[in-house]
Amino acid sequence: MSKLSKFLGQPKEIEIKGEKLILFPLKVKDLVLFKENMTAEEKMKLGGKLIKRSLNDDSITDEEIESMDLETYVAVMDEINKINGFKDGRIAKIKESIISRAK
Repeated sequence: MSKLSKFLGQPKEIEIKGEKLILFPLKVKDLVLFKENMTAEEKMKLGGKLIKRSLNDDSITDEEIESMDLETYVAVMDEINKINGFKDGRIAKIKESIISRAK
């Protein structure tokens, strides 16, 4: 194992409305999901992709996510933000930094 192996994100068990879920942190390769100037529809799809990747479950359908009640959706997204350290626009800053380096 390399020295970087200790920096791989660890899953976290959460509970939403009595249901236990295991969330996995996003990976560097998932940064491609974040685009500039996203439409409202693209942002909604992004939320679904983040949920699928974070739960590590490809059997989750778009229809299931779109049918979630808002309270549950927000609770899950809050937990995804926490496990990935997204606060105060942090992901935007990370993305901006990566884009500026690529130019």
